[in-house]
Amino acid sequence: MEDNLDCGPFDPLAVENVGVTLAVELLDRPLSPMPPSTPFAGPGVYALYYCGPHAAYSDLLKLDAGNSRYPVYIGKAAGESSKQGFTTQVGRDRKLYDRIVEHSKSISAVPSLDLSDFKCRYIVLNDAYITLAESVMIRVFRPPWNGMSFGSKVVGKIRIGGKPPLWDSLHPGRSGRPAGSEERASEAAGLITKRVNELGEDIADPIIRRMFERINRFV
Repeated sequence: MEDNLDCGPFDPLAVENVGVTLAVELLDRPLSPMPPSTPFAGPGVYALYYCGPHAAYSDLLKLDAGNSRYPVYIGKAAGESSKQGFTTQVGRDRKLYDRIVEHSKSISAVPSLDLSDFKCRYIVLNDAYITLAESVMIRVFRPPWNGMSFGSKVVGKIRIGGKPPLWDSLHPGRSGRPAGSEERASEAAGLITKRVNELGEDIADPIIRRMFERINRFV
């Protein structure tokens, strides 16, 4: 049975339609090295892409086929005003650029990864749209590093009863991070495989499936 998602008038301000527009705008941006060669101001959303030889990403690379369609990580950098209410202004601080630089340093510290194997796309946005754009991209593309503590700024010992970070277990090397474990590294590799497999499956939620189809027309 087909989903009746096209019935009724089109609402350009519906959350899913705004989300698709933001995602398409991000994916339409040119690929840049990590970090981007020219610093820039403003907050926004970014996508990281991997094309290297690490075995854990072989299935992702096969699916991607060299087209940089499927990001390995989606992130955001909110502006100073994000906790102070709505504003029409875009900040002058280099929030988004600095965040990508921070990730570049994390990757460079890891012996199992080469920063030259990474590219990024980014878009400067008003704070009002940042969380929506990030959440849509994560929901649609299921990036494997999201949820693996790659973007976590927490540095220090593992809390009692806690587990080593997935990302640092698979890719040890960042200073000030808790030591990982082989068990968690295996779990991280399994999560990457799971996320890639999900990209090849039918999406159960009809709204998310429709968003995925619409976004992919422009990728």
